[in-house]
Amino acid sequence: MKIYTDKDLQHEVQDLNLGVVQAGEKKQFIFYVVNSINASLSNLTFTAEHSEVSIVKAPEKLKIRGKEELIIEWEPSVTLKEGLKTQLHVTGIELWG
Repeated sequence: MKIYTDKDLQHEVQDLNLGVVQAGEKKQFIFYVVNSINASLSNLTFTAEHSEVSIVKAPEKLKIRGKEELIIEWEPSVTLKEGLKTQLHVTGIELWG
């Protein structure tokens, strides 16, 4: 599975770079999740490593080579000078055949 910042799938990401958001504000970020293997994916669960980042919308399954939106929201309790970079953990089942 790969994650991109753009709908055209030109900018793949490893860590989610959410930049700077002022404390007390909320900001949503749209990413695109692509199934890059030759198996369907099912029972997908997305979890952000940072406690102030939540998953608003995520696919529960992806067809072979399928693409879906992933919407993440960040509501920081403090303003970070350098911005926030966090990792996303994904679990699920590969369905071959």
